[in-house]
Amino acid sequence: MKRRLRAVGRTLQPALYSLTPHHLVGRNAKRKQLELFADKVGMVYFGGVSQQSDEHHIVRGLTVSNKHHDDHYCVGTYRTYDVIFVERTDTILTNHTHTWHIFEIDLKSTSDVPHMFIGSGTHGLGFHSLLKAKYPTLTPAPLNTLAKYPDSFTHNFDLFVTPSHAIAAEQIIDTKVAELIGTHCKGLVFEITSDSVFVYSEKPHLSESLLETMLANGVWLANTVDETSRLI
Repeated sequence: MKRRLRAVGRTLQPALYSLTPHHLVGRNAKRKQLELFADKVGMVYFGGVSQQSDEHHIVRGLTVSNKHHDDHYCVGTYRTYDVIFVERTDTILTNHTHTWHIFEIDLKSTSDVPHMFIGSGTHGLGFHSLLKAKYPTLTPAPLNTLAKYPDSFTHNFDLFVTPSHAIAAEQIIDTKVAELIGTHCKGLVFEITSDSVFVYSEKPHLSESLLETMLANGVWLANTVDETSRLI
C-alpha cells in the first residue's frame, strides 16, 4: 500500500471539470466531507482521477468501463486491509447517467474464490442491468442446500453465482454470514472476486454513517472470505 500511495501521489494531476456554480458548490461540499472521513479512517484523499492519463490502481469490478468518470478517489489501509474509495459516474444503457459509491478491499488469501454478487432481488437500472449485460451466467443461487437461510437475508438479498459454484458460494456466505449481511447491509451490493471485495451503494445521498457502514462491513466481509476460502 505504501508503494501504491507513493505512485499515486507522484502521478495524479488535478482533473478538469466543466461544472456549473451549483455543481461546484456540491462537489466542494462532498470533497470536504470525504477529506474529513478519509483523515478519520487513515486514508488519503486525491480527488478526481483519469483512467487515460493517471497512473493509479483503477477500481474494476462490475462498474468499470472505458468511459467511466472517477472522482473523490481515496486510498488507505483499514484494519490491516488495503482499501480504495471512489465515486464513479457512467452512462449506461439508454443514455441513463448513473452514480455509484464504491469501496474496493484487497483480499489477502490466494485461495480460489468464486465470482459472486450479493444484492437485492429488486431490479433497477444500475446493478441488475449491468449484471445481466456483463455476467449473464451469474444467477440467483437456490440457497438452503446446506442449511436454511435466515429471512433477514432471503427477503432482502439474492446470492448471484454460476450454478457450478453455488455450493462453494454457500460455504463462504453461510447462514451466519448471511444473517449479519441481512441485518446490517440493506441497500448495499457486494461483489466478490478472487482478488477483492467491492461494496457498492446506489443511494443518492452520501453520509458519514453510510461510508462507515460500507467500509466496516466491506472489511469484515473480506476477512470472512479470507478465512473461509482457505478451508474450502
